[in-house]
Amino acid sequence: MRGLPRWVLVPALLGALFVVVPVVAMVARVEPTPGPAGTGGFWALVTSPAAVDALGLSLRTALVATLCCVVLGTPMALVLARTTFPGQRVARALVLLPLVLPPVVGGIALLHTFGRRGLIGRHLEVLGIEIAFTTTAVVIAQTFVALPFLVLSLEGALRTQDARLEDVAATLGARPTTVLRRVTLPRVLPGLTSGAVLAFARALGEFGATITFAGALQGVTQTLPLEIYLQRSADPDAAVALSFVLVVVAVLITAAIHGPRVLGGPDSRTARPRRGGRVARGPGTLPDGDRLVQEDVSPRADDDRATAAAADPTPRAGGAPAALAVRAVVPDRGLDVDLALAPGEVVAVLGENGAGKSTLVQVVAGLLPPGDAPGARVAVGDDDVTRAAPRRRRVAWLSQRPLLFANLSVEDNVAFGLRARGVPRSRARREARAALGHVGAAHLATRRATDLSGGQAQRVAIARALVTDPRVLLLDEPLASLDVGVAQHVRSVLHHAQREHPRTTLLVTHDLLDVLLLADRVVVLDDGRVVEDGPVDQVLTRPRSRFAARLAGVNLLAGSVVHVAVPEPVTVGSLGTAPGSAGADAALVRTEAGPEEAAAREATLAVDGTEVRVRGTAGDPLAVGDGAVAVFEPRAVAVHRATPEGSPRNAYRVVVTSVEPHGPLLRVWGRVAGEDRGDQAAVTTTAVGHDAPHLAADLTPRAVAELRLTPGEHVWFVVKAAEVRIHPH
Repeated sequence: MRGLPRWVLVPALLGALFVVVPVVAMVARVEPTPGPAGTGGFWALVTSPAAVDALGLSLRTALVATLCCVVLGTPMALVLARTTFPGQRVARALVLLPLVLPPVVGGIALLHTFGRRGLIGRHLEVLGIEIAFTTTAVVIAQTFVALPFLVLSLEGALRTQDARLEDVAATLGARPTTVLRRVTLPRVLPGLTSGAVLAFARALGEFGATITFAGALQGVTQTLPLEIYLQRSADPDAAVALSFVLVVVAVLITAAIHGPRVLGGPDSRTARPRRGGRVARGPGTLPDGDRLVQEDVSPRADDDRATAAAADPTPRAGGAPAALAVRAVVPDRGLDVDLALAPGEVVAVLGENGAGKSTLVQVVAGLLPPGDAPGARVAVGDDDVTRAAPRRRRVAWLSQRPLLFANLSVEDNVAFGLRARGVPRSRARREARAALGHVGAAHLATRRATDLSGGQAQRVAIARALVTDPRVLLLDEPLASLDVGVAQHVRSVLHHAQREHPRTTLLVTHDLLDVLLLADRVVVLDDGRVVEDGPVDQVLTRPRSRFAARLAGVNLLAGSVVHVAVPEPVTVGSLGTAPGSAGADAALVRTEAGPEEAAAREATLAVDGTEVRVRGTAGDPLAVGDGAVAVFEPRAVAVHRATPEGSPRNAYRVVVTSVEPHGPLLRVWGRVAGEDRGDQAAVTTTAVGHDAPHLAADLTPRAVAELRLTPGEHVWFVVKAAEVRIHPH
């Protein structure tokens, strides 16, 4: 009752009594033994010739109708759940119409369709085929009313399943039929079974459409519900006894659908072992409990690998790494990217959430409907695969989740792609075990996929992706959901795999370690466009985008150059007051250029959409009006409570927005704001399309405590011009 008002019990109890009492009253009328005259009795009534004929006919026709529902309803549910087409809602409403249609009306509709003068029946009569008032009519009537139950149940099960599992199967080379047979249907088998049982129950209890379309001929069309209806006036006791039989069948069906939950037993979902439980760690183990596997680089190991390769002379597809050229245009998602990867190159794709990184991966893998990316073009090596199905592109896709197939063992998961490409079972399993050994997961081969921890599952997913020898590897944040220790090991597995067999790789990540350890080049996306592209060291040391600067741990302000000169003594105004402004509010601070600054070219940058000015040194030629970015590290920023004086050339009044741990230091974030001068309103600058610029300063915990830096406090951020580097943008 936790969280529920007590008065809810009253209508809940009334509803339960409303359902249960009539059934109990009917069951109480059942006479288990014959009466004084030797007539009646439950067993005698339900074993009479008419009752046995009716029950047998009902079971036979209901089973055939259920089979028809499975054969017809499964494709209908798949189309409704996995496709989109004009008029889909109308189609679903028509499919489910028998749920709300009175059965008698359904019987009349069937009679006017398959009757002697019906739309189809009159043509069948010419061929000597009659359907109305036959056992076939009973099956058709039962199928008509029961089909929506299976479609509704299976469609719901399909919509709750992760469709990305089917995408993974397609990228592994599986044909659509293979995906349906080995991935989709096994995952929705409980829903399919539930829908089939419901369809059987509905067919078994069908009355209105049957009596209207098929009549009530004993042994031919007179099912158990019709027998009960006819006995209601002739022999009420027989009607009650036969009704009790249907009640028992209904209870059994309910138990079959809901299993032990009917009796309050453990549900299969709660009885399943917990995944990724905490385990004791010993020396040489990973955070997920697995053994730490180290690469064997001895000459003997090389000889063993060469011997194994010679023992299996069948050539593998793939060979040398392939170049990748992609033109991704997805108007609905605002993506417009033109990207080229050299053979064997690993390109890290960075950007804010929603920048288009995952959409780019989907375009390369062919997982978007053609209509969503009309201007896309993808070429792998010399092959234009723009119109090719995902299974024909020879790309492997690894996402945040491992997306293992729960109905298969670990070994069969890894062998799935090989089997889909026609590799014999024995060889596929042998190569799967070898691939598991390369990622340190050979001991997991016989386990179920549902029994693995997160790190174990991700390593198995890596083995599954690499064993097919893809020409292009797509990594969509594969380490984002792992613990730090597990992610470190999985990252080393990827690094070793790339070193052992270079593959052209597109790596989507937010992690600096992924970039440093795995990538050769960095591409930064912003709002669906490439805003930065270059080698890793160049992007991280000289970032030209806000995201790359934040990833590298530096401050970055973008704008245009307003002044270039050899440094000399200047006066710098606070934010909101441009140099040279007059008036008592200017509060100009005179600063001297040091000898270190005099040796460099000095430039002044106006931040886009604001009155903020940044002074720094530029190593590249710049002219007034050029686009540029100013970069400086948070450790170079000093924080003051009072107006700064002395040598700093850049001083900004900020509002502290947050203080967060950053290694042994604390990182203080501040939003640049105007200076409050008593009766003057605070001046606030606004960046283009965003709030005022945010800057970061790294301080010791003691300094933060002494300055009393808490969110909402106004302080000064100060940085020397010599610490600011200005780069062309």
